[in-house]
Amino acid sequence: MEDVFCKKFNDKLSVSYILVSHMEQNVFNSSKRFNLSLSELAMLEVINKNPVDGRMISDIANELMITPSSVTSAVNRLAVKGYVERHRSLKDARMVYVNLTEKGRHADRIHKRFRRNMAMDILKDMNDHEKNMLIDCIERMNNFFLKKIDKSVSNASIFSRHRS
Repeated sequence: MEDVFCKKFNDKLSVSYILVSHMEQNVFNSSKRFNLSLSELAMLEVINKNPVDGRMISDIANELMITPSSVTSAVNRLAVKGYVERHRSLKDARMVYVNLTEKGRHADRIHKRFRRNMAMDILKDMNDHEKNMLIDCIERMNNFFLKKIDKSVSNASIFSRHRS
């Protein structure tokens, strides 16, 4: 019986991942104003966590758990598209920060609104017990995923803020 449940869960998890990704991409593909991939949207979200000072490439890489060279390439593409800009630190000219442009902030707001509306729609017909159970289950899944990620990733605690 456990194998049947495991297969069912695996199937549902796979379908959910595909559907959410597809929905998110459709929101931005249907808009002629944005030409962004899901990974670029995730990067905008991370950059916008410090909208005043911006984020350094290494900070973005750590939070997204990707290499700094991958972030640099993505930031270059986003800059060409007009979503981000770079500026040097006034305190240390060797430090370069990435900030969102107005176009980048607008795309991030649309993406956050989409996610918030999706969450509200999913939860609207659930009672408080079901909502808490869903959150607990997702938290357990996220903890499992974090444990499976390479132990050398020193910033895994970044995700702890999503556990509350």
